[in-house]
Amino acid sequence: MIKQNPCILLMTRLETISLVFANTLTSFFGNRLNIIRNHMQEQLHPSVYDAVDLILVSDTSLLHDQPALPSDIPVLLARRTIDINKLDQLMDLPPGTRCLFVSNSIEMVDGAIELLFHLGFSHLTFIPYVPDTETPLPEKNQIDVAVCHGLRELIPAHFENVIELGHRPLDLTTIFDISRLLDLSPDKANLYTADFISDFVHIGRKLTNSVHNERKLNEKLSSILNAVHEGIIGTDATGNITVLNKEAEKILHMTEATCIGRNIAEVIPEFHILEVVESHTEVTKQVLEFRDLYLLVTKIPTFLDDQFLGAVITFQDVTKVQQIEQEIRTKSANLGLMTKYSFDNIIGKSTSIQANKRVATKLAESDFTILITGENGTGKEVFAQAIHHHSTRRDGPFVPVNFAGLTESLVESELFGYEEGSFTGARKGGKMGLFELAHNGTIFLDEIGDAPLSIQAALLRVLQEKQVMRVGGYRVIPVNVRVIAATNCNLMEMVKKGTFREDLYYRLNVLPLHIQPLRDRPDDILVLIDYFLQKKKQRLSFSREVTEQLLRYDWPGNIRELENFIHYAVVIAEGNQVELAHLPERFFAAHVSTPPLLSHRDDTLEDTIRYLSRQGSLVDYTAILQVLSDCYKRQERTGRSALLARMNGGPSMTEAQIRHKLTMLDRAGCVSIGVKKQGTQITAFGQQVLEALLIATKG
Repeated sequence: MIKQNPCILLMTRLETISLVFANTLTSFFGNRLNIIRNHMQEQLHPSVYDAVDLILVSDTSLLHDQPALPSDIPVLLARRTIDINKLDQLMDLPPGTRCLFVSNSIEMVDGAIELLFHLGFSHLTFIPYVPDTETPLPEKNQIDVAVCHGLRELIPAHFENVIELGHRPLDLTTIFDISRLLDLSPDKANLYTADFISDFVHIGRKLTNSVHNERKLNEKLSSILNAVHEGIIGTDATGNITVLNKEAEKILHMTEATCIGRNIAEVIPEFHILEVVESHTEVTKQVLEFRDLYLLVTKIPTFLDDQFLGAVITFQDVTKVQQIEQEIRTKSANLGLMTKYSFDNIIGKSTSIQANKRVATKLAESDFTILITGENGTGKEVFAQAIHHHSTRRDGPFVPVNFAGLTESLVESELFGYEEGSFTGARKGGKMGLFELAHNGTIFLDEIGDAPLSIQAALLRVLQEKQVMRVGGYRVIPVNVRVIAATNCNLMEMVKKGTFREDLYYRLNVLPLHIQPLRDRPDDILVLIDYFLQKKKQRLSFSREVTEQLLRYDWPGNIRELENFIHYAVVIAEGNQVELAHLPERFFAAHVSTPPLLSHRDDTLEDTIRYLSRQGSLVDYTAILQVLSDCYKRQERTGRSALLARMNGGPSMTEAQIRHKLTMLDRAGCVSIGVKKQGTQITAFGQQVLEALLIATKG
């Protein structure tokens, strides 16, 4: 099911404010965010809140008008900034100017005045006024100018000198709060910051034409730039440093006094500013090494009337960027990378599956690497998810990787990510790898036996060093992941053949867990059939012959094949009764399965005899094969009862024991068991096994 876009409810007093908020949110999140606007102060119907994930209010008093507001929906108070392009009207005012600041709530007017003080306008005297409240209205001769944010109609008519600063848009911290709460990535945040700084430079250029205001300009710009939590350097058209804020001093361990007026290529050659000064082109999200730091740098040329003024450089320590990225990444990962299965979803009553669950529960409590082995369809990923769900990392992401589905050319970039421009077709801005995505969680390396040799060394390095490096990158990214690997291959045999690294095998095989195939735990077959029928809310009855055939069948596809069979039976059965005629043809064909623990082997006589010896006495198997061989010479097939009768003087066995041993011989390819009354017949391979057993017995 496709996840719906998150929805935000805007509560404002005026429609114009609501539109400003909506436009700002749309510029950041596009059509990934649904917006509902309420600016009439009307009580909303409770049904409106059903689709709402977050409420953004312009001031908290609006909440009092909504008594039915649900308590489970987060409410965020909008923090707002100022349209920088309008500030030059205040910059021209002389110190001590008496400004009547007018708004529609005392909360709004106090917040606006406080922000202006932080931006360096403390030389002005601001007097708050809110109509229809207890705030006093000064006389006309006590005020030099009236100031407002888009609410000019609230200013008393006898105040003729008015400065309109425009409606206050949302500031960047509110955008990031919304991004975090709604798990949305603010893709255009860097452009917003660049535009913000560009506005400062634009104002500065206009005011530097006045010698009288130059000192004031520097003071105000310094206050504004020092309030930004990014390092900022401004240069003129020749590359000489004109601006260096406090954050830049802190990151670079330099002082404004030693940098202003000097060429940036001389002071900080690592920033390569000439590529902007000479080409007038923008460079964004560039990772540069500076001493012992890695900095995320954006370099933007500034223009006025098509004339190049210089460059603005903004930068952050990559460590801080990663902290913000990780918070958003973790929230995003939780949306689609959570486990669906726990140990309760592992169905079965056999001794082996119960033992597997007990062992896996203990393995989950550690943080060591786990290697799960077993044939296809036995439920290796279900166990991996259950282990993650039971571990201390349950709140982190679970990231599955299937090496069988990755081409050798893509596997490295998928696992470790890549930097922008690292190869043709690389996504702008680069891409995070699956190991990074699994940070503080679990990565499941499925079909690890299919991992190319070229990538195995890189995997070993990640497991040892707990860090990755993106394709085309040169910065090391630490990752904290728990690794669970799975395979249906015999990795030890692959090590002997040189197709799997021995050091990687031992690095993975710290905590082994082997899942038995379904044919070796027949007690689970009927239990699983009942489970799948209940899951589909269906009822089926199976005849005795069908049940016997299902228990005798090898199930080479294991649980996955069994579930597919239930889907088939539900569709094909008539009257909810499954008869032999309804079974697919494969259930009657002689099927030679690969014995457990002998995956990827050559079917040699020695292997088969070794396998049979683990399933019971070789004397019993020899006696059975001898009788079947005699019947074959007479071109006869023999049933269990007749077989037991012909073994006069031989080993003493019950009919149930005969049935079990015939099943083992069938799996080893030594006999062919017919349907119903067709009996059993020895195969050509069975004849070879009998001869080998007779030789061994005589020896």
